[in-house]
Amino acid sequence: MVKIQRLNMDNSWWVDLNGVKILIDPWLVGTEVDYFGWFNTQWHRTKPISLDDLPDFDLVLITQKYPDHFHKETLQLIQPKLIVGPKSIGKSMNKILPSSQFIPFDRKIKNVGELSFNLHHLPTKRKIDPIYDALIIEDGKNAIFLATHGFALDEKNQELLSELPDFDLLLTPFNRYKLPVFLGGEVAPGIKSVEKLIHELDPKFVAATHDEDKHAKGIVSKFAKIDWSPNKDVLKENPIIGPKYLAFENYQIQTL
Repeated sequence: MVKIQRLNMDNSWWVDLNGVKILIDPWLVGTEVDYFGWFNTQWHRTKPISLDDLPDFDLVLITQKYPDHFHKETLQLIQPKLIVGPKSIGKSMNKILPSSQFIPFDRKIKNVGELSFNLHHLPTKRKIDPIYDALIIEDGKNAIFLATHGFALDEKNQELLSELPDFDLLLTPFNRYKLPVFLGGEVAPGIKSVEKLIHELDPKFVAATHDEDKHAKGIVSKFAKIDWSPNKDVLKENPIIGPKYLAFENYQIQTL
């Protein structure tokens, strides 16, 4: 059984996968700053769940190396005992949380931290930043596909999928977010990518993530071009997305 709770209106989630409780990309306080404030600063438009209301968790999963996923201020406040994330954040993680255990993901980790679930890392083919990978969490019974910036599956990925349980949920952005090439190019590919992933994965449900209309200032926000996702009513009429769509409009726990 899978239970899931949105923790902010962007990309922070709590997942209970048959008793293993996973906190995904917690960003619950403060701002996100990429490199320098003048380059990119963002902050939530909708207040996240309070730290007092944060559910118990066994580990934190950081899906990407960037500060809106790897949010140091939040991590220092919640003091997780176990963190799983990209190898590239290892040194920073050890600096800010020296007493926590950090496990870098690489392809597959079985029984993560001796907990009863497996993690599969699907690296992008892109060789230069920004690099956005995908992850699968599963325990042999249930599975969730995390594509927090979208993802293009290749033949090797398809072989892996055939060995896994059916997907209960696909989490991926619905917005299309594009920057000029010199700032990184396409950050999230939009609705057509969502439809393609649904066709390939056939998840029971799909939900939008990392789509919050955040406050922003700096160079990045001046150059960003966003094609916003259609509203809930339009999405429900989409023949591919509609039958599987979950809105997650509040911070209530849902059972899938």
